[in-house]
Amino acid sequence: MTAPNTDLHLTQPYEWAEPVPLKTSLQRASEVFATLLNLLVFAFESVPLWWETLVAQFVTPGSKNISGQTALVTGGANGLGQSIAIALAKEGCNVAVVDVDETNARETVASLRRYNVSAEAYKVDVSNYEAVRQLGRDVERDLGPVDILVNNAGILPTSFSQDALPSHIERSMGVNVLSSVWTTQTFIDSMIRRRKGHIVAISSIAGYIAPGWAKTYATTKFALRGFMDALEDDLYLRGQANHVHTTTVFPFAFNTRKQAISLLKASSGLTRIPIYEPAMLGETVVRAIKTNQRKVVVPEVLKPYQLSIYENLPIKIRQLLTRTMAQGEVKLVD
Repeated sequence: MTAPNTDLHLTQPYEWAEPVPLKTSLQRASEVFATLLNLLVFAFESVPLWWETLVAQFVTPGSKNISGQTALVTGGANGLGQSIAIALAKEGCNVAVVDVDETNARETVASLRRYNVSAEAYKVDVSNYEAVRQLGRDVERDLGPVDILVNNAGILPTSFSQDALPSHIERSMGVNVLSSVWTTQTFIDSMIRRRKGHIVAISSIAGYIAPGWAKTYATTKFALRGFMDALEDDLYLRGQANHVHTTTVFPFAFNTRKQAISLLKASSGLTRIPIYEPAMLGETVVRAIKTNQRKVVVPEVLKPYQLSIYENLPIKIRQLLTRTMAQGEVKLVD
């Protein structure tokens, strides 16, 4: 089930807006002058911010204490989600493990309780809007208000041929994108009221570098990246940026679902993609939460701005770089 439809533009007839009035030469010149003046003010006021950014590259950021906070991890029964849940429990967080895999969710919860924290398992399809709203009520009843939301649930490509299937595309959009929208809508109001919270999204390197052999997956990860950027700006506009923080994580491949890893290892040109253990990634995610990092690439030797440079290279240069790093053209084996 999706969110209830209350969009007026879907029911109202299309109506043209009023024509944009023509501007005089004086008005255009005045606007250009105002723009130049604004840029001058920006250049002056940005100097201390650039200095702060430069210093941050060489200074270890302070770490906040998250012990006693309530964290919710979607897709927390297995793989990376499980590793994140364990890393949070080690920090003293109470954890809600949310997954469609109830059996492994309960086993994960049993492991978390060994760290003397409260933990509960919830069988929920997070692509279902109403189910997520009910989840919010259940978690608050059992563990209290959510302080840390980790949107980790996702569908990985396990077959190249399934990439164009409508059912796979719809399911991927629901789990990889809409679930993060639904959970954020469910928990953010409480965070804002309490002036305390952290929202994390596990995107992918495919959120910067879109592989043609995983179009659906890349589309969802770009969408998630855009959602998190917009969410961060929304919090800034509401005056909440210093109270409710966001972190988006962009990992390379990690060693979780067997079918996805086997797919990479069997395809020429993809075997050089670095693969990381989920335990290391889980610790990286929690460290990013504690230090309020906005964007994190794994491996951390890479920075988001470097990926931005890559995605803005001329297309032929980018394709040459990809072929060079892959040691030839990618040959898919399904």
